[in-house]
Amino acid sequence: MTLDSTAQQNSMSQIHLTSRFRIKYTILTLAFFLPLIWSFAKVRNVYPVTSWNVMTRGGEFGKGYTYFVLRGESVSGDLIDLPAVKLTDAMRSRTWGLVAATANNDSLKLRSPHPKNVALLAAGGNVESLPDGVLMKELLKSWGEIFNERHPPSSPDHLRALQIDCYRWPGGQYSNYSEFVQSWRQEL
Repeated sequence: MTLDSTAQQNSMSQIHLTSRFRIKYTILTLAFFLPLIWSFAKVRNVYPVTSWNVMTRGGEFGKGYTYFVLRGESVSGDLIDLPAVKLTDAMRSRTWGLVAATANNDSLKLRSPHPKNVALLAAGGNVESLPDGVLMKELLKSWGEIFNERHPPSSPDHLRALQIDCYRWPGGQYSNYSEFVQSWRQEL
């Protein structure tokens, strides 16, 4: 084998290697960008198109919505609107999802509920016979304790009671947002 033939083989293998890399990266590029291009062309609610059509409609206009408002009563008698997100240090939807699940007694409907919930069900019969939000006072008590740990008893913001109000928007019109449903209160 001569020096020319070795150089020629190295050159050919380099061309073959470059060609293989181009094919692999072309396939990778197509695999990455084709779904994105398809979403631009066909689908209106796949990222990033959804960020463009956020304000095109008002959600499910005909569907109602239930929401909760958390308030505390301070030692001085003032009502304070409390952001539950700051109490729980959780994301907004997670916090209010917990409240909605507590109001619906969802923790009592699990296949294997906590032993305290089993005892509550045994004492009350079944889930349907228990009042809505039967465990809400425990949730309010724990949130009140969290809030009061941050404010000394001498503070005017120290709470003596915590209350959560449930409201329902029936949907269908952009009014009547504050249809009161129920309230839970816990003295601290």
